[in-house]
Amino acid sequence: MATSKLQDYRKKRDFSKTPEPAGNLAGDGNRFVVHKHHATADHYDLRLQVGGVLKSWAVPRGPSLNPADKRLAVQTEDHPLEYIDFEGVIPEGEYGGGPMIVWDTGVWAPMDDVEESLRKGAFKFRLAGEKLNGGWMLARLKARPGEEDQRNWLLFKERDLAADATIDILAERPESVKSGRRIEELVEKPKPPAKPVKLNPGALPGAVRAPAPARIEPQLASQTDIPPGGTATGEVWLHEIKFDGYRTMAHISGDEVRLITRGGLDWTKRYGDLPAAFRRLTSRDAIIDGEIVVPDDRGISRFSLLQDALAEGAGNKLVFYAFDLLHLDGWSLMDVPLEKRKSLLAQLLAGYTSARSAIQFSDHVPGDGRGLYERASEMGLEGIVSKRASAPYRSGRSKTWTKTKALLPGDFVIAGYTTSEAAGGLAALALGEWVDGELHYRGKVGTGFDAAMLKELLARLEPLRAGAAKLEGAPKEIIWVRPVLTAHIHYANRTADNMLRHAVFKGLRDVELSTPVSSQRKRLISDADLAGISITNPTRRLFGKSGPTKLDIAVYYALVGDFMLPHILGRPVSLVRCPTGRPQDCFFQRHPFTGMPSSVETFQSTNSEGETKSYLSVEGAKGYLALAQFGVVEFHTWGTTRKQLEKPDRIVFDLDPGERVGWREVVEAAVHIRAELEALGLVPFVKTSGGKGIHVVVPIKPKLDWKKLHRATSDIATRLAASAPDSFTTTMGKENRIGRIFIDFHRNARGHTSAAPYSLRARTNLPASTPVSWADLETIDAPEDLNYSSLPGLLATSGDPWSDMGEFARDLPLLSRAG
Repeated sequence: MATSKLQDYRKKRDFSKTPEPAGNLAGDGNRFVVHKHHATADHYDLRLQVGGVLKSWAVPRGPSLNPADKRLAVQTEDHPLEYIDFEGVIPEGEYGGGPMIVWDTGVWAPMDDVEESLRKGAFKFRLAGEKLNGGWMLARLKARPGEEDQRNWLLFKERDLAADATIDILAERPESVKSGRRIEELVEKPKPPAKPVKLNPGALPGAVRAPAPARIEPQLASQTDIPPGGTATGEVWLHEIKFDGYRTMAHISGDEVRLITRGGLDWTKRYGDLPAAFRRLTSRDAIIDGEIVVPDDRGISRFSLLQDALAEGAGNKLVFYAFDLLHLDGWSLMDVPLEKRKSLLAQLLAGYTSARSAIQFSDHVPGDGRGLYERASEMGLEGIVSKRASAPYRSGRSKTWTKTKALLPGDFVIAGYTTSEAAGGLAALALGEWVDGELHYRGKVGTGFDAAMLKELLARLEPLRAGAAKLEGAPKEIIWVRPVLTAHIHYANRTADNMLRHAVFKGLRDVELSTPVSSQRKRLISDADLAGISITNPTRRLFGKSGPTKLDIAVYYALVGDFMLPHILGRPVSLVRCPTGRPQDCFFQRHPFTGMPSSVETFQSTNSEGETKSYLSVEGAKGYLALAQFGVVEFHTWGTTRKQLEKPDRIVFDLDPGERVGWREVVEAAVHIRAELEALGLVPFVKTSGGKGIHVVVPIKPKLDWKKLHRATSDIATRLAASAPDSFTTTMGKENRIGRIFIDFHRNARGHTSAAPYSLRARTNLPASTPVSWADLETIDAPEDLNYSSLPGLLATSGDPWSDMGEFARDLPLLSRAG
């Protein structure tokens, strides 16, 4: 059977000229391979073992770990099983002429019946390779009209723990998993063997002829808070990455290799294949100081991975980072200056290290170590080790080696500041952290600013003083501000009472909104409207002692009214009222209440149970502004107008993330759904929900009644979920959306509402449900930064990205069931 499947493969090849296998092997199994192939251009070939052959797809741009990337995959002829291990050069003039490497290989498993999935064109499977893992999908594209070609598919990663939108796996891991070579190395002209470099340790200053000692106690670094920098003291320092592993001395004597721990234990047998790597070195008499580690997928050493590797059997998992050379070919180098020792070590290892070798040279950065230190902090590394370039090697703790533990990165609210004439105004920032809805003091930060930043911060903080609340446990000299700005901070650790130690200011976590094409707006709120509004208990705080006041809410809605009113005037609304300011006292108001302000009108409507009820509608600016007096925090609207109640003109898909789904994943999901909706001829708009989710809103022509609309949006949501079933669900219930995003289409049912554009949400720091452009959505790191204090200023310079939404209304397509 397999022989007949290989007819196309064999017809295209002359096996007297090409080294490719003709195909004689039969058998069952579940192996896979991804070849990197350079024929007319670089491309990748995915091959899965199915029915005695390799089902094959050519992927021009290669696989991506980012689920948002959909890569064309062209199905090609079946290949023989022997092709899994093929790596070499196909001669020019032959079919597919060019070099080919085994870029990845492993085993695979189908998620459904293979033959049925291939026939239907929806093929899901899981990979377990060295580079590719987790769930994947091949989706066949429809042939163009008049064509019968069914070879074109799309390959994309499912959303799971193996997905990663931050890594370009093709660039990060270009090498063969079989030979470690890059594809370029297969066609490079062979270079004449380099003459071996003659190492002359005896020529170094301080070298002493001596036999190799049985053990050298390692030199240890002293802890410092700041790495030594520059040459102000006349001393040059070399700065290295601090590894998270086992300090180890490699003793090489003839064919014997001993790997000795910091405590003097001989762990040679525990360290798997490492001894063999040292036996390949030219020198047969050396002592090398270094650290044994196991790197994670990002190349960062993790002690937990090292422990796991040693517990399970080290094999080839360990890497030895060599950073010092203490003895070589009968010469003790301990009195040789460090920079000379490292230079000789680099020469010794030259030709034996590569991106995948078991021995690596621990390189360094000379001079000022602060840049490397900051980079180490951001990357989540252990820290750095700084060594005086001219120093000899001395066992035990010394001050010529220092270690600086990496600072921890974090974001903290700016709750206040202090001033100083000597500092030119602002001296330090008072930091806070939200805990269960209350802001807690976490100390001050007074370093990391330049003169320009000090001036900018003071200018932004001074207008925030009015209405600010003092935090408990803080010094008296702090000038308090409303907690609306967030600072990115590096710090060493926390004290017993949770204060930050050695905090350094790294910048503001800021958000900017771009200016859309249509930013003009009609002024809807007049001075007379504002003058006629009075607020009782204006200083009453909502949601805790440090929360915003009732007046803050009134001012917010006055400032954003010109942007918000076009989206709520004349529409049925429901309100969230928080009259006492305590979250537990908030309630949903959908029907008229006593003392309602003018221009908040009522109308009669029959609900789904046949009951006639009165509902609310905002009909003017004055009533809208006056609602703050009644403790209104949130506005929710129907997807229709009061005058055309039974014919909706907007639909909403509320993307509600489940557990383990982060903000960036929700953004990617929204962008994916945008493309799917555009494919249906719709024009989607987007806004933050004011919480963890995103609302995708679509203007439609008001033609369908509520029942047909709900069915149509149900069908669309089902189609959206089917486009990435591991990422989306349309089934309610928390247990159904762990690790997935719930597409809530039920807000499109009659009488159901969603947060109005620019509505505040009744939670910590009053975030707003903010319309944004699609380009801006992908730049937002924290949606809560769009809040009652920040948003008015942003809108003043950007305008409303939804101002012309009505011009993009389209007919809502009726899919299978909705017709």
